[in-house]
Amino acid sequence: MYIKPLKQLFTVLFVVMIAVVIVGYLSEYHVLEQDIYFNGVATDAINLLIVICIFWLVQLSHLVIKTYFFLSLGLWLWTTGLLFDLLDEVLFQPKWIGIYVEDMFRTSGMLVTGYGLFLAMQNLAQAHQQLSKELITDDLTKVANRRYFYQYVKNNESKPYSIFIVDIDHFKSINDEFGHDIGDHVLKELAVLFASEFKGDAIFARIGGEEFAIYYPSTCMADITAITQRLLTLASTVDVAATRKLSVSIGGSIKQADDSLIEVMKRADQALYKAKNSGRGRFEIT
Repeated sequence: MYIKPLKQLFTVLFVVMIAVVIVGYLSEYHVLEQDIYFNGVATDAINLLIVICIFWLVQLSHLVIKTYFFLSLGLWLWTTGLLFDLLDEVLFQPKWIGIYVEDMFRTSGMLVTGYGLFLAMQNLAQAHQQLSKELITDDLTKVANRRYFYQYVKNNESKPYSIFIVDIDHFKSINDEFGHDIGDHVLKELAVLFASEFKGDAIFARIGGEEFAIYYPSTCMADITAITQRLLTLASTVDVAATRKLSVSIGGSIKQADDSLIEVMKRADQALYKAKNSGRGRFEIT
């Protein structure tokens, strides 16, 4: 919100600073140096132009206000020191300017710019972390998404596991009767409840619409029966409305020795249809 006026302020101050230093310097110290070395003048001029270009690039960039402030302030101070350094190559100046003013501005500018770069790298790391999280997270329910689920299972296919597919019963009628906002609320509440049941190597993900999938690192039927019954019970605690409770159907499949993920998912999907056709609100496994 405040970044545009701040950029305008820094740009004006930057231009005014250059003008004031040059005009003030020439009005006080206009005696040419006896020995002017072209290499020294050229080097200082190039250094000054580089820092000015970096300052200009910062003004064009979209940065966090704190990062922008320290980068702009540091480059502003650094440019002032380099400007004094360049004028020193051409015009005579007292030693105190070279020792105190020139070095003070340049050194402080480099330090402040360095801190600004540190902040910029922090911002970049945070943005990368956030983007990475968004790529593997379902936007609505905040659980793992379809992309992450399939990638995770493929990376763990060598281990024994089971796959469960969970589908909310009559979800279309929930949206039609109560509205999509209630449908979204149901999805989010169910996702929170189910996700809390799976820790460690197990993964709970939304793979589309009202459908969820679970990677369960066990092939023990007793464990499978216990966890699926727990999920059916949890689903029934979700209120769609004052007079209506939620129910889900679950289809499961145990990975066999030579099964691919596609084959396991296909069997789980077939088991889900069996659960739907057998009255819903139940678990079937193939």
